[in-house]
Amino acid sequence: MPWWITGVSAWIAGFSAWTFTGAAGKVYSSGTLVIALYYSSLIAYGFAYCYTSKRFRRLRVVSWMEGVRARFNSPTEQTYTWIKLPLTLFFSGLSLNAIGVFVSSVFHVNITPVLIILGFAVTLVAVTGGSFAVLASDFVQAFLVVTITIIVTFLALREPAVGGLPGLIHKVPSYEFNWTELVRPQVVWTWIAVMIWTQFWTMNNMESATMYLMAKSDRDARRMLLIPIVGTIIGPLIWFIPPMVATITHPHLGLQFPNLKNPQEAAFVAVCMDVMPKGLLGLLLCAMLGATITSMDAGLNKGAGVFVRSFYLPIIDPKCSEKRLLVVSKICSLIFGVIIVSAAVELNRLRTLELFDLTNQLATSLAAPLAVPLLWGLFYKRTPPWSALSTVAVGFAFSWFVNSHADPVALQHFLGWAKPLSKDEATDMLLAETAGCTLVFGTLWFFFTSLFYDKSSAEYKERVEELFTRLATPIGMSEQRANVVAQQDETVYRLIGSLCLAFGVFILFLTLIPNEFLGRMCFVFCGGSLLVAGLILTRLSRKVRDEELLLNEVAEVEESGATQVAL
Repeated sequence: MPWWITGVSAWIAGFSAWTFTGAAGKVYSSGTLVIALYYSSLIAYGFAYCYTSKRFRRLRVVSWMEGVRARFNSPTEQTYTWIKLPLTLFFSGLSLNAIGVFVSSVFHVNITPVLIILGFAVTLVAVTGGSFAVLASDFVQAFLVVTITIIVTFLALREPAVGGLPGLIHKVPSYEFNWTELVRPQVVWTWIAVMIWTQFWTMNNMESATMYLMAKSDRDARRMLLIPIVGTIIGPLIWFIPPMVATITHPHLGLQFPNLKNPQEAAFVAVCMDVMPKGLLGLLLCAMLGATITSMDAGLNKGAGVFVRSFYLPIIDPKCSEKRLLVVSKICSLIFGVIIVSAAVELNRLRTLELFDLTNQLATSLAAPLAVPLLWGLFYKRTPPWSALSTVAVGFAFSWFVNSHADPVALQHFLGWAKPLSKDEATDMLLAETAGCTLVFGTLWFFFTSLFYDKSSAEYKERVEELFTRLATPIGMSEQRANVVAQQDETVYRLIGSLCLAFGVFILFLTLIPNEFLGRMCFVFCGGSLLVAGLILTRLSRKVRDEELLLNEVAEVEESGATQVAL
């Protein structure tokens, strides 16, 4: 795939509807400290740009789990398969729950039927469309999300009760910018440090290789990161103004959204319902659905890929044809879709934490122990084949111990603080304890196992050496492969360009909805942006096609000349 489409997909998959529910709710209730979560990823992106992006591409595998097998062994691959697969489906259910909160807030309906209907729709797209549908959807949804949220922010700041950006800064509660008002400074800086580490291992362990494997070369694998980096810098400055406005215009969200367990998660929706012209709220809902489809689709496709490539093919049917594997993967996607919907419904019934805190705590407690060996194992090779599984066991043990025995009162006395920990402080410190123990003890154990590397089998050492040789070998494009890629680029440009044109024209027609001039201009801005993108991509597809035809003509002339010389 071209670097720009994989870059857009990597960026938009990082926020989905959770940004406008869980993260927006955190801004509403606790201030703009949540921006640190997004900006902390810049360090991770920088490291990926310099080092891991090209190593991910050089794995030269179909699914990231095959890289786990090459680095460690088959038992490690199987163990990771049966641990990561449920976690992948669970976090997809969490994403579905986030969009359920958004939709139920807009329509004031019970969230359970919303989750079932949306889950069915997303599963249908995943089964019928596959990875290309996800990438194409990502590109279009990125334009919709960015343009519509810019409009929401602009209209929210124009509210008389707000008075523009200076009025917002003056009128919001003091805790929005004074991060230490609700929690101690030590907790704030500890939380930021935990977020930096969490983003680092999330974006630089082998599981993150999925998107980079689609890049054409090392150069494209690095270039695709430019889009998430720019988006991460600019995006939060736009997205979190509406929930800040909600603290002024909607100080009592619980009365407005009585059906929600955490009404603050509807802060973004409440402002949208106030300021948006007729029809644009429905368009925003489409964008949110698309963003969630991105996240849930990724979970479905990744889960199906892991199951098929790491279990069905090597264990059940090693001689299975590619055509049959495709059928099996579609069946898996359908079954996994049912599991994700069930998880989302059950999660909504049981959860007591806010979406923001729940996501961070689960990621740290469950995903971090699995990520530690996948991160260090990509750079350090002198560990035995059992080093990954033993590191995971150590990480899970300390994660379980912290979550089971963490006592806010004991921690307060240990730190020497006179004032008891608040609920938010206790949640943040539990997150810090879990992440710290997992990182420190997991890392120490992983490198401790290197003492036993020399006792590993010759076959294992040879396989690891071959893997690290691949990681050190750049990926370019031969002339023959470049011609094939050019044909693929023409198809991608043409299809996505046509999709943008269709969406752009449709949105421009929505200017016919009775609205004031400013409301109509909102549709012109959204539709015009997509239309311009579609025209550019269509023009590029023609340019690539013309260049390909010219190259073919030159090749035919050269071949004809060579034949005449031979005669």
